[in-house]
Amino acid sequence: MNVERNFECEVEAARQFALDRYDVLDTGEETCFDHITQAVKLALDVPMAAISFMDGKRLWFKSKVGFDASEMPRNAAFCDFTIHQNGALIIEDTTLDPRFKNNPSVSGEPSLRSYIGVPLTTPDGHNIGTLSALDIVPRKFRHPKIEMMEQLAELVMHELELRQQADTDVLTGALTRSGFSVKVQNAISLYDRQKIGSTLILFNVDRYMMSIDRSDGPCSGKLMKAIIHSLIDRLRPTDCVGRIGGSQFAVLLTGTAGPEAREVTEEFLQSIDGMTSGAILDLKLSVITSEIGICDDWLNQASQHPFCKTRSGRGETSSESDQRAGLAF
Repeated sequence: MNVERNFECEVEAARQFALDRYDVLDTGEETCFDHITQAVKLALDVPMAAISFMDGKRLWFKSKVGFDASEMPRNAAFCDFTIHQNGALIIEDTTLDPRFKNNPSVSGEPSLRSYIGVPLTTPDGHNIGTLSALDIVPRKFRHPKIEMMEQLAELVMHELELRQQADTDVLTGALTRSGFSVKVQNAISLYDRQKIGSTLILFNVDRYMMSIDRSDGPCSGKLMKAIIHSLIDRLRPTDCVGRIGGSQFAVLLTGTAGPEAREVTEEFLQSIDGMTSGAILDLKLSVITSEIGICDDWLNQASQHPFCKTRSGRGETSSESDQRAGLAF
């Protein structure tokens, strides 16, 4: 029994690692993915469709139509069953399926009655999420529609694969993690050769503030884009900003250390507070040292050196409000 449990843990850890390398969690809405969910909605004539990714304890929606929640608990999600199989999961009537008939989204609002989910599968075979369609009436999903869903799921993964190969993040204009790593290695080499110091700034953009207003305010990546664009405009040509993953970013101040680096950081924080106070969380600074070997070493060191912590002044997290929505994708 322990052997089986250990194997399941190893499989899940590998799946989570595969998801993390795409840096897609907690990113904003994007037209290319929204087109796919709209295509599913129209082609299958359903009220709800979604592209979602399964994190450790939550299902997070990259794109959705027909509902508002941005995430939900994993143990209430239909998609948790989908990622454990190779093909589409089809539920023609949820009230007749013992796995789902007592689910809150079936017994309560929105009274889901039918579901089709297709795994989003990486080239090395890990199911990191789903493309799904849902209805509030029982229905059958015919083969041509299932095949179309499978093709659209492949299109989602193709888009993610293309982004891994790019040097620039499509959403924010920052360097991708791989592109940023190249710049960091150049700074490390500069220190090794000439002992010229550089500084790494690590910070998070508040996920809650990115989701509080879905109309005209800082929503769906607008806040993140505004912050990063403002930062890029302030940087010198020798400096750069990279998206490390999700809402985490790093700034490389090449040839800058000590008081000057702290001054640059303070100016950045003040400019962001002018846009929206409390948007930056867990900001940390780290200077290069002789012990640093590669980019990841420096990122790990930076994570141990807090510069300041800002507060958004909110009363609850976005996950708390989304969990109350009770959707079961």
